[in-house]
Amino acid sequence: MTDALTERASAPARRFAPRIAVVIPVYKHSALLAEAIESVLAQTAPFDIATIVVDDGCPFPETAEVARAYAMAHANVFYLRKPNGGLSSARNAGIDYALRHFPGFEAIYLLDADNRVTPNALEVLLAFLQSRPDIDWVYPNIDKFGISWSGNYTTEYSRLLHLTFDNICEAGSLVSRRMIDAGVRFDETMRSGFEDWDFWLQAMGRGFKGANHPHFGFEYRQRAESMLRDSNRTRESILSYIRQKHKALFQPDTLIACEHAEAPRYASIGIGTYVVRAFTDPDVAHESYELGEFVRRFWAARNEPDTYGAPPFLLWMTDAQRRALSRMKLLHNVLWLGERLSERFNFVAIRFRSAPSRMEMEVRPVSATEPLEAKLSGWMTTHRILSACVDDKSDDWVRTLRQPHPGPSVVELVITAPFTPREMQGAVLSPTNALLATLGALRDSGFRAARGQKWIWRESYLPDRSRYHELLRRALGTEAVMPRLPAPERPLRVGMLLPIASFGGVEKVAFALSRVLKAAGCEVHLFILGKPVYELHRENEGLFTSVNFLASDYPIWGGAHVYSGHELLMEGDEAAIAPTLMGLLTGLDVIVNNQVASVNSVLGSLRRSGVKVLNYLHVLDRTQHGRDAGHPYLALAFEHVYDALLTCSEDMVDWLHAMGVPRAKLLHVPNAPSYELAEADRLAVLTDRPTRPAGPLRALFIGRFDAQKGVERLHGCAGELVRRGVPVDWRVVGRDVLDEGAGQSWQARFAEIGIATIPPLYDPRDLTRAFGWADVVVMPSRWEGAPLTILEAQRVGCVPLSTAVGAVGELVSDGQDGLLVRAEGEGAVALAFADALARLAGDRAELARLRDGAAARAAETRWERSAEGVLKLLDGWFPKRLANLPKGAPRLIQVRAKPTVVAKPARLAPPRPAPLVAPPVV
Repeated sequence: MTDALTERASAPARRFAPRIAVVIPVYKHSALLAEAIESVLAQTAPFDIATIVVDDGCPFPETAEVARAYAMAHANVFYLRKPNGGLSSARNAGIDYALRHFPGFEAIYLLDADNRVTPNALEVLLAFLQSRPDIDWVYPNIDKFGISWSGNYTTEYSRLLHLTFDNICEAGSLVSRRMIDAGVRFDETMRSGFEDWDFWLQAMGRGFKGANHPHFGFEYRQRAESMLRDSNRTRESILSYIRQKHKALFQPDTLIACEHAEAPRYASIGIGTYVVRAFTDPDVAHESYELGEFVRRFWAARNEPDTYGAPPFLLWMTDAQRRALSRMKLLHNVLWLGERLSERFNFVAIRFRSAPSRMEMEVRPVSATEPLEAKLSGWMTTHRILSACVDDKSDDWVRTLRQPHPGPSVVELVITAPFTPREMQGAVLSPTNALLATLGALRDSGFRAARGQKWIWRESYLPDRSRYHELLRRALGTEAVMPRLPAPERPLRVGMLLPIASFGGVEKVAFALSRVLKAAGCEVHLFILGKPVYELHRENEGLFTSVNFLASDYPIWGGAHVYSGHELLMEGDEAAIAPTLMGLLTGLDVIVNNQVASVNSVLGSLRRSGVKVLNYLHVLDRTQHGRDAGHPYLALAFEHVYDALLTCSEDMVDWLHAMGVPRAKLLHVPNAPSYELAEADRLAVLTDRPTRPAGPLRALFIGRFDAQKGVERLHGCAGELVRRGVPVDWRVVGRDVLDEGAGQSWQARFAEIGIATIPPLYDPRDLTRAFGWADVVVMPSRWEGAPLTILEAQRVGCVPLSTAVGAVGELVSDGQDGLLVRAEGEGAVALAFADALARLAGDRAELARLRDGAAARAAETRWERSAEGVLKLLDGWFPKRLANLPKGAPRLIQVRAKPTVVAKPARLAPPRPAPLVAPPVV
């Protein structure tokens, strides 16, 4: 309830126009209140100041007596009394009173009843606020009396520091009217402290910014016990509330943006130009300056590190080479890897190696047996090491970087990519000479004479400004954080995780889905967590916004724990390297795990941070004893962390549901051919087939020479056809794998029966020519998912002949667009395949009918159609973030769809023959 005196005291407010309203909340500080009021009355400012004392229901009569006395004696002092509601409530009441009665005020000053300001403080503060249109509140250094201490808060205001370190802004600050008009108020539910921290975070969230003024007098009374000390005892619970309330401010994107603007993590020193670029994300607008300015900042940071900073990681490279890494979409990954490596080694040597169709990231420690290569593209090190070199009385140690066996610990980061000759050439000045020249400029600087001299007399409290990246890591619970910010239009950022990036079926599906996502307006980032090699082909040109390698000894399978007979890692296991992976994957909106087993252990933490997590499953593997195994079992172990599980087959949907996965989390994404084929080219192959001259049946095998693909069955089938004298022209395409039992290569074993093997085909043109050449593609697999080979063959009229395993039956209608073998026993399977091929070799009418059926079925298969459910799912999670969402795309499949029936012309639909089942072998 407001005291009656308030109404009397408000009358003079109409006769003066205060530019500042000072709000003094008081509760149980009655004996100190007079000091606070007197310090305001003593202000020398040449403008009116209103002092509003808010009695928050204080039980001590003295509080009301003192406040009434001042209000009666001074026309610019106003007394309010209200029921006890806490400090926030009292401050808000004072602010609202000022708004009602002093409509022209320009700023609010918040003064606690036990603190004081010096006579010129408010004049100085208002002048400073008016001179800086870019700031909205002014906060002080802290000069404590009682238990005396003077703390330096003079550094340039940092949102990153304010969010991740401490409340660097005392409540005793001047707040602009625009902040008040924007509705920034104290949270009245916070009665245990840190309500002022929350107040500043509200302001930050609305785009307001503070600044420290080092020279106005604010005097903070410190005693052995206080409300602040009570707050620190419950600090973590209060901060948990604050982080949840201001969730957007604590998101990785916000924190990295703050780092980029306020304390850039990297300084790139151009070789030959000596232009220094300071950034966290190199693709975002950033500051650049001459080497002389870098020298000045370096020495300022050395002398007063809590006030001035320099980038903690330094890179020497030509602008052309940095642009080359950007063109290859590798720059962010190189910075991230260089940051990690430079914390383990004194220097990181960067070397380019050119290859036309491969990207690779090799980490090679330099040792007595592995000398440093002479031809380098750049160097990277830390501010700490550079400082040590500056302080070294001799250059002997660092100059050994010119030698094959340098004194400092060095690691080479070898980057293989399709670099041009010009990008490989570099600059006339070597990276090593550029590094040494920078070191010479620092040593020769006149600022060096003042090293160790501290000009600010107050004690250091804030952390080293050159180490703000450590605050970022601690806030996110990671090691090195990927230095990437979202594009201005904020497209959805999808991370595609792969164990390897060669030409296997899993990779092809991941790449195909990536093309659909990119066409829908997503940024797709590729992460290769196993062997750090990415085999390139033209289908993927320009597909990924970035390519990222973990480039470490990371186990992509296995672990210390067991689930359903499968080894796995848990997040707390050292081998899970959770902080490393969390830093690598920071900043994504969606993660699609494509069978990287070990990464399951960290996905829960990423999901809790707001990332949506998908698991893409393709096949149940088999052990050598015939037991089901593989990634679907790991998906069951980690099912809780996944928002959805994508499968290539209805068979897998049923299996996962039967094993306990809710159907609402399962989405069937039918496979489609892994690469694009122009319709004109497809029709050209189909038109050519009927015009071919008569000849032997053309049979194609394309796949790995291993147990899963049934290479032994293939060999047995081919041998049986030779024995029977059936004319078949074979093309066996695959990698030569040694049979551990026989010790002889499959290449040699096929040669014994007159069949030459062909190395694996990767280029889409070569694959199309192979499928176009063949009449039949032979797939005697022991287990499969939904093979892409079948779809790619059917598209050009190549008839699939396959074992009826996995989801093959969802791709082939037996006797209509292909043939299925359901035989039991190894010999029986080989004979069944031989029978089918012999029949097709002798019945070209049946072959033509199957050919036409296959082409008709595959004509409707497109990844754009298959992935519509995925796009709709993402659109539901992230409304309006997809630029090109197809209309009418279905959401999660709740009910199993019926198999697609492809209409055929009447002349191509004779009675379906019986399945091919061979008699048992005696």
